[in-house]
Amino acid sequence: MSGIPGTSISTDPSNIPTAGRDAIQGDGIIHEIQWSDALPWWLLFRAAGAAFSSAVILLAALGALSVWGGWSIADRLGIPAAVEVVEPADLASQDASPGGESQAQSGSGLPLPNLAPIVAFARPLPQPAADLLRLVAVPFNPAAGLGQMLGALARIGWFVAVWSIFGTAIARHVALKLADEEVPGFTSALWYGSQKWLSAFNSVAFVLLGIVALSLPGAALGLLMRTDVGLAIAGVVWPLVLVGAIVLAILAIGVVAGWPLMVGGVGVERGDSFQAISTAFSYLYQRPLHYIFYLLVALAVALPALAAAELFATATTNLALWATSLGMGHARTAEVLAGLESVRHGGGGSFGITALGFWSRVVGAIVGSFGWGYFWAIATAAYLLLRRDVDGTELDEVVVEELPGEAG
Repeated sequence: MSGIPGTSISTDPSNIPTAGRDAIQGDGIIHEIQWSDALPWWLLFRAAGAAFSSAVILLAALGALSVWGGWSIADRLGIPAAVEVVEPADLASQDASPGGESQAQSGSGLPLPNLAPIVAFARPLPQPAADLLRLVAVPFNPAAGLGQMLGALARIGWFVAVWSIFGTAIARHVALKLADEEVPGFTSALWYGSQKWLSAFNSVAFVLLGIVALSLPGAALGLLMRTDVGLAIAGVVWPLVLVGAIVLAILAIGVVAGWPLMVGGVGVERGDSFQAISTAFSYLYQRPLHYIFYLLVALAVALPALAAAELFATATTNLALWATSLGMGHARTAEVLAGLESVRHGGGGSFGITALGFWSRVVGAIVGSFGWGYFWAIATAAYLLLRRDVDGTELDEVVVEELPGEAG
């Protein structure tokens, strides 16, 4: 049978690879399709399902709680937080207001007009993701002060360290589940993350150190730019500076966009920091459109997944109140609900109302942590897909040799 000149399709079962013989009968008609081969990105849906496992949710909850605790301590120590990003239009309106001073002058914020694309990209994101993106932008903003840069770096460092443990643990759990291997429980996954977190953390630290080292010539030129003569010299050699900044841009974008792949690589390959860096940058820059496509699919999957988690949490809290309202009566129930609403908006209340509000926030935190568990599950699946696209490695190939104490 020939459909295209010069080519032929054989229906002889002996000429069909072993993996496909079971799907084709003797009549030469395909009776079964291996969707994992036809649509490999279907793995993202399986990863989304893995995010609902109790181990992933618990690991994500502990990670989110650890980040919150560290940042709360930073607030109490007076470490500068992420500054407000002011868009150019807002900055112009402030300058035009009679007698008004800009946020940069008043100290209440930091105008970042040169980062307007980041502002536009962050606007539709969930609030935690948008805040994190703004925080990451602060150290790379030329208008940021030294204290703001160091404060942002301290918070980012804590964030990366926490998720180097819990993100690696989740990646390991999800990778083995997607490979149909024996899945480690919560304790074993956490033990793995505690053993391999340094590889994930250093993969970010080494790239940042490279950025700092490559920026030293620019810093030396900046010393000359303190004078008018030096500024004139900079104006002449600025094209060379821009060429060098291309390398910095490649590294900066790579470490931000490729960090999830680095963590996923440590969870899948059990590799070191340099392997995580090389694979993440290779996959990101060789298949950027594939990466974007997987992110879009993940976003489409996230909507119903997060909606299901939110629905379950809302049903749990409402049904708990409904069951107790049968005994409290309408008037007392209305009083309790009003107290909970006051506590939710920062008001006070009795110990009982405060305790009920606390447990309601715990349920909300669990739902929020599901988002982080989903993020790391999808990052692991994206790593497996990009590895298949670039290296041709099968999706179910995961290093499974156990470290001492990992079993169970």
